[in-house]
Amino acid sequence: MLLERGDGDDPALLLLRRAVEPGLGAWDLPAGYLDPGESFEQAAVREAREESGIEVRLVELAGVYHSPPANAVTAVFRATLADPSAQVTLDFESSDHAWVPRSELPGWLPRIAFASMASAVADWARLASEGS
Repeated sequence: MLLERGDGDDPALLLLRRAVEPGLGAWDLPAGYLDPGESFEQAAVREAREESGIEVRLVELAGVYHSPPANAVTAVFRATLADPSAQVTLDFESSDHAWVPRSELPGWLPRIAFASMASAVADWARLASEGS
């Protein structure tokens, strides 16, 4: 999930530092697997709550990304905070978090654990930049 904070010229995304394999120590977006009977949207909202402690509002489907090494396809949504004053509360899968301004994202891309998620972040940064 591309969880956005801030409406100005330099909105930020939430990145989580992975405390588990694969990708231990690298950064990632809040994400996970579908539970049985769950829609993509329900899973996105649940995973954001579980991994960050934050309730979110989905904005739109940002893209669908393929990860050949994981044999996975990921639906990535844009979302905003349901409560702008909400604080991040990490679960066991993450050891740290960062709200990274769009202008700083290019420097973070090499630190993102999975190429598919790095592509989603790069696409968001490019599109957000074009829209401002």
